[in-house]
Amino acid sequence: MKDRFERFKQWQQKPFDYEFESNEEQHCINCGHTFTGNYCPYCSQKAGEGDISWRSVRQSVMDVWGLGSRSLPNTIKQLLLRPGYLISDYISGKRQVSFPPVKMLFIVAVVVVFWVYYLLPMFLGKNFDVYGGFTNGLDGFKSWNKGHFVWSYFIQAIIFILPTWVMFRYAPRHNRHTLPQGFFIQIFLLVLNLIISFLALSPLLFIDYSVYLTISYIVLFVYYTITYKQLFGYSTWGTLWRTVVVLGVAVYMISALAYLVFGIDASAQGGKVSKYTFARVAALYALIILAVGWVINLIATRITRKKGVGVGQEDKN
Repeated sequence: MKDRFERFKQWQQKPFDYEFESNEEQHCINCGHTFTGNYCPYCSQKAGEGDISWRSVRQSVMDVWGLGSRSLPNTIKQLLLRPGYLISDYISGKRQVSFPPVKMLFIVAVVVVFWVYYLLPMFLGKNFDVYGGFTNGLDGFKSWNKGHFVWSYFIQAIIFILPTWVMFRYAPRHNRHTLPQGFFIQIFLLVLNLIISFLALSPLLFIDYSVYLTISYIVLFVYYTITYKQLFGYSTWGTLWRTVVVLGVAVYMISALAYLVFGIDASAQGGKVSKYTFARVAALYALIILAVGWVINLIATRITRKKGVGVGQEDKN
């Protein structure tokens, strides 16, 4: 078991091997040139291509649906088993290791929408709402989410970019990563969120909604922590507290936006507190958490630098 786990860890960090298997001369059947390596430098055909087999049939069929090179299933597999390393490879310039992330997001979103809004109500009853279990009504925020599923989660993912950039900008790996890189980091995490929350864990809805909700939050938090750890190179503790700060800031920022756009203005109906006050308070909490997290992060970074931990090494803080 230990050996298998070590091999799995090695695969996580380096799943692809682009090195030549041998230096033997190869004869290209396509153009007739002799070469060494895995691919012909004249026509790009792969070495060893010969008679048509069932593998050739499978690859041809997969290519028709865009599931051959950089396939969607293979990218999803990597996203589940090595999320941080996959994202690290992509933002480092290895574009060929992944299915295009934005395209992947919308394909997965279409599947999730079909499952959540058509199939689950068929199994659980037409009044079922994945945002609130079996409910009699929906507020404005839930209604907008239901009508604009992809855009809702896309906007929420964008909100994560700033706190992630602030809290991980001095990380041992991807030191001072840019905001455009942060965009793709959150796109990958959003796809992971959709797959886990609405597909992988949805069978729990048949048991109990509260159980589904609790386990979803726990699993997502664990996955976010693992992803950030693999991506940025902090220790488990160093990643954990930074992830808590990022999630806390994002939750309050999303709440502020929800209050501002969809909240009911209580003052206009004779109430004491308006939606604008709620939005300002939530935004203020987000800024306070982010400021405190930034200060602690700066102090931890200075301590680490004094200890001589360089870029690429694991930071215990």
